[in-house]
Amino acid sequence: MAASFAVSILCILFCVLYATAANVDCSVAPLSLPWSNITVSANGVAVTRGIELGIGTPNQIFSLRPSTTLNNTRVANVLDCVTQSNTSCVGGKGGVFDSSKSSTFVVSLKNRWNGSAADTEASTGAYVYFNDVIDFQANGTVPGYPLVQNSDLISGPEAGLPLGQNSSFLAAVTQAKVAPSSVWGLDAGDRSLSPRDGKLVVGGYDASRVSGNLTTFPLGTWTNQQPCPLQVTVSELLYSTPDGINYSLFATATDGVTGCIEPQQQRFTFLPSMVERFAMLTAYNSSYPGLVFPTNSRPSGTLRIELDNGYTTTIPNDHLFIPKRGSDKNGQYVVTNSSILETGIAHNLDDTDADVQVILGGLFLTYNYIVVDYDNNQFQMAPTVQGDQGSGAEITTVCKPTPSIMGPQVSHQAHSSGTNGTSRVAAIAGGAVGGVVGLTAIAALCYFLARKRRRGRQREDEKRAQQDNPTRMYPELASDERRPSELALVRHTTPSISRVYPLI
Repeated sequence: MAASFAVSILCILFCVLYATAANVDCSVAPLSLPWSNITVSANGVAVTRGIELGIGTPNQIFSLRPSTTLNNTRVANVLDCVTQSNTSCVGGKGGVFDSSKSSTFVVSLKNRWNGSAADTEASTGAYVYFNDVIDFQANGTVPGYPLVQNSDLISGPEAGLPLGQNSSFLAAVTQAKVAPSSVWGLDAGDRSLSPRDGKLVVGGYDASRVSGNLTTFPLGTWTNQQPCPLQVTVSELLYSTPDGINYSLFATATDGVTGCIEPQQQRFTFLPSMVERFAMLTAYNSSYPGLVFPTNSRPSGTLRIELDNGYTTTIPNDHLFIPKRGSDKNGQYVVTNSSILETGIAHNLDDTDADVQVILGGLFLTYNYIVVDYDNNQFQMAPTVQGDQGSGAEITTVCKPTPSIMGPQVSHQAHSSGTNGTSRVAAIAGGAVGGVVGLTAIAALCYFLARKRRRGRQREDEKRAQQDNPTRMYPELASDERRPSELALVRHTTPSISRVYPLI
């Protein structure tokens, strides 16, 4: 009996190790997703800057900003814009989803849905949980991908590509072998008047965009006051004038404030007391709506952000103050008023410090490349190489090999910019089929051993029963009758069928 128990334990451990190994394949090239201007309307007019995704069959195109505060992919409902021909609305939302136009759309109950349960939901929101095919164009396909359709007519939909600690996006692409690991690197690009595309790399990072050494930071603790994983301590904020004078935006001496690095938001969010000092130093006219300035009264300073470990970033004047932009009637992001300069800092002078969370948004990430490794509870940051890199991307894999029966795996390798040019659908299918075949063989072995063990027990029980009652005999039975031992065999020779539904 002890031997049979040991065999059962070994079978279970074998299955676990095999399943773990099947989800880790460091030989898979990292998933590279450009952050660029994407056409999201059917008529080809509305353009939104973000990560391009094709959702449904046939594809409906979306352009989503990455978000570390989301764990599930959220998309806007077409009904929020009434129709897809409302290009201004469609462009502003980064695309809208019409479930009636996808043949692979499958709605799900929330408690049976295979996405992450970590996201909070607004009381005014209307959420639909579903699964559908998602395409990363030439970079891979994931069937059965979990999505949320969010309609919030009061505060607006919170659409975004989830990069949170419990991201169903990161889980899906690694389990489908579209990416080798959940480590991700982000170049936010540049949204100034001289724009530059960015890039999200899952399973590694673009080493060609990293200037100097990466500085390591621990992940922050997620709280209601600090709802983000990428937390840093801002020890000083300085507004620097051309004559070399540095003015602190801190009202009093302090050990610093905690800030969230969040790519979904473009501007900085500072405490109102800091914004008030900035307004005073730049001669802000409060009669203007928002933190804006006339073009002929352009402030001349720069912004310097210092972290508690000495890491420093300077935002130059031409990025801190830029002509007012927004979505036009066609949904395209353009200069809407060239006589006004808007600031890369959010206006919140009507709020109190206690109600505001400091956020270092996309403007901060224009100058800083980040590499996030949730498994090791850390992220790294280094200055971003500015300018157009052309075809010089150096995509580097970051993947921790898992001890497995599959043999050694590649843990670190560089790929040229063309590595991701071919589709990985065949690789996904092959990996899935291989995993299913392997697990089926293991399950069959375990079932055979268990069945053999049950039969041995049944024979022992019958022998003991006959020894206890030696006069008992089994006469010939009618065709519709069977001995007890035969009944037991019939009951156990047909295995039950179990179905396992993975994440994707």
